[in-house]
Amino acid sequence: MKKLIRSLILFIAVMLVVPFLLRIPIARVLQLTGAAEAGGGLEYAYDISVFLTLLLFLLFSGRRRLAAAGRRRKEARAARRERDRIRNSYVMNLDPYEYEEYVAEELRSDGFTNVDTTPKSGDFGADVLARDGDRKVCVQCKRYAPGHLVGVKAVQEIYSAKDYYGCDDAYIYTTSDYSPAAVEMANELGVVLVRTEI
Repeated sequence: MKKLIRSLILFIAVMLVVPFLLRIPIARVLQLTGAAEAGGGLEYAYDISVFLTLLLFLLFSGRRRLAAAGRRRKEARAARRERDRIRNSYVMNLDPYEYEEYVAEELRSDGFTNVDTTPKSGDFGADVLARDGDRKVCVQCKRYAPGHLVGVKAVQEIYSAKDYYGCDDAYIYTTSDYSPAAVEMANELGVVLVRTEI
């Protein structure tokens, strides 16, 4: 509110002072160009100065608004990068079991229900079980370093686990990426491959 009042006061001050200052040079230009004698008249000098003042004020305030919007966008991008950096370093510092808990939490935040991790040993290829509406989902988690690709073995394991747990869908989550053969097999078997951004 204070900013609006300040802008209004500045606008009124500019509109009261600047046209009077511009009127004399504009009248002189009209006289030199012969517009005053040709019917342009000196009486329009004030109107012209008001128009020019308004135009300059709008251009100046628009430039400031654009600069402020640009600064806000830059700050938002920097904040997003910082959030991503913190999140990414956090994910890569998790051990494989902590990564399973992380994926379970991601599933909960994405609207999955009844999300549970399986026992650390004897999980039959699934690390997390969940429900997506009326569909039961099993998930395998691979907390790998970048460059260490998830292969076809993981796809085979989660596909088998889907039958074992009586699930409708199978997912693999990884911090790395998938080999071309794994992608091909997953597409063939209907296994969903997810990459956690790091």
